[in-house]
Amino acid sequence: MARELPARARGFLDGGRKARLVALDMDGTLLERGSAISDGNAAAVRAAVAAGVQIVLATSRWYVLAKRTADLLGITAPLICHNGALIRGPHDDAPLLDLIIPTGTATEIARIADDAGYEGMVTVDNVTYLAAGRAEGDASRLPAGIVLTQRLSAHIAAGAQAFLFFGQEAVDGVRARLDGRHDGALTLARGYSETFPPYLNIVHGAADKGRALLMVCERLGVEPDEVMAIGDAAPDLEMMRVAGLSVAMGNAPPEVQAEVDVVAPDNREDGVAWAIRRFAL
Repeated sequence: MARELPARARGFLDGGRKARLVALDMDGTLLERGSAISDGNAAAVRAAVAAGVQIVLATSRWYVLAKRTADLLGITAPLICHNGALIRGPHDDAPLLDLIIPTGTATEIARIADDAGYEGMVTVDNVTYLAAGRAEGDASRLPAGIVLTQRLSAHIAAGAQAFLFFGQEAVDGVRARLDGRHDGALTLARGYSETFPPYLNIVHGAADKGRALLMVCERLGVEPDEVMAIGDAAPDLEMMRVAGLSVAMGNAPPEVQAEVDVVAPDNREDGVAWAIRRFAL
């Protein structure tokens, strides 16, 4: 049975309403393989910004990379990073929200990864440390904001903003070692994207993209019903549920597509540009 559209979404679909704010996931949505942004998607985002539409990047990634993307596209709205654990403007503003995993818990997670040799990242005070083989030891190949390290636990003195672990062995191993001991205090989100293999994102238990999006809406004076949220993965559903219109990429898994109002073309076919031009411009 087809999903019945909520009343707030029907105005977008019949052309009677345009989004004043677009909440936009990065990996698997705005970004293509290799973290590239297509010319079509970039042009649509810039056109929306020029038209006065607020573009809010909402990502599992670290602030420095989100800021670089915002600067490239002329985005001035607050950035939602680490799946909603951090909200910060693109001009190094003071954070609107900064949820920290406590030192003891963060140290436990880091030592699990260090002892097993898992590939992963930890972000501490907006510096992201990478342990393992994605960069093959060559610091010149690291993305913006990344510092190569031998042990994640060496950098945790006052908690951490987020962890990312890569590969099925690391995903399963970290979850098994934590064994549910921090349920509620931590949010563990599994996922898969073209950029990363199976991954595990760990943030503070109060972090979610939906709560963060509501905070940004309040700051910008935009009603949630005036928002279009675009994503491709389960953590994006949190912001999709509070938005007036929810859009899944064509590459999103079936369980995500089943919960949204509209399915766009996939991220290799400029699905973001399609959604922005249809529902925001």
